[in-house]
Amino acid sequence: MNGEQRKRVLSLRKQGLSHAATAKELSLSVNTVKSFCRRHEAKKLLCRNCGKPLERIPKRKPKSFCCKRCREVWWKTHRDEMQRKAFYRITCAYCGKEFDSYGNKNRKYCCHPCYVKDRFDPP
Repeated sequence: MNGEQRKRVLSLRKQGLSHAATAKELSLSVNTVKSFCRRHEAKKLLCRNCGKPLERIPKRKPKSFCCKRCREVWWKTHRDEMQRKAFYRITCAYCGKEFDSYGNKNRKYCCHPCYVKDRFDPP
């Protein structure tokens, strides 16, 4: 890979092209592009929320966020990107309303007030 191809790989990757698309564009092997990117892009990790440069710790998974606050803000604004699969459709034992429960198929009540009313103010 020559110097011009290296610059072009970095430029295409910044534009969002995949390794395969970049390799096809430059007539290179996909593995060549992947290994080059692994060596050169890892040095320039940026926070997904604020864009602040991140330090890569050897033999550890690369960080995506610079701090807890950035992580929470990013996930709060990108809720549609979460892949939640454990939804259960349940009917509330007190009010009879149907609701979605995430990750808990044994839940009985749709909200805390329904639980309190059913538990402490029986009909």
